[in-house]
Amino acid sequence: MPPRFYCASLPDSSLSEASCTLDAEESRHARKVLRMDAGDRCELFDGRGAVADAELAGFLQGLAHCRVLDQRRIEPARPRLTVATAVPKGPRAEDMVNQLGQLGVDVWVPVRSARSVVEPGAGKRARYERAALASAKQSGRATVMEVAETADLDEVLAQPADVKLILDPGGDAGPGLGLPGRLTAAGSAALLIGPEGGWSDAELVAAETAGYARWKIGGHVLRIETAAVAAAAIARQMTVI
Repeated sequence: MPPRFYCASLPDSSLSEASCTLDAEESRHARKVLRMDAGDRCELFDGRGAVADAELAGFLQGLAHCRVLDQRRIEPARPRLTVATAVPKGPRAEDMVNQLGQLGVDVWVPVRSARSVVEPGAGKRARYERAALASAKQSGRATVMEVAETADLDEVLAQPADVKLILDPGGDAGPGLGLPGRLTAAGSAALLIGPEGGWSDAELVAAETAGYARWKIGGHVLRIETAAVAAAAIARQMTVI
């Protein structure tokens, strides 16, 4: 697999001189880390589904210039998957974002709940967005997972989705929910994962009122990031078996 670079604006490859310039960070990685030279092949993606085969034309004033050889569009997996979670402490949150991005989650929403501990600020959100971009580059996906603004639980519950699931140790382990068929047929799905102190009774009732089904995975108490990654992986796998 050739090295991959993020390029926000990919030109139409049908143009006679289709070319683009990588930003300073991507250019530095190509020149300083990978030590690429003119003529080396690479893959470019715009984070919105467009992917291009390209070759490095050279460096000018420290920026990498690429010739676009061919371009294609990759449609995202269905259903469109939103994972809304309480935020883990420290670097665990960035690790979770990276892994959710690798698994093909479309949107991650940090959620405030009754027992939340971490309130991510603007600086943290920027780090989460960098983690989402890094996971897209590494995993080969054509889109970058969206990192949404931090939202209150009632705001999340008000958002529409064809399949709505809230993780709860007292919920259904799966057979009664009919998940493989429902997820395969759905255009959108939402997974809710609470803080390490768990959801309050009132929050569970509010979620059920909003159409969320209680879903149990595994037989142990899980950390936020473990639950989020496991649930996302199971949900995605159910649509490909």
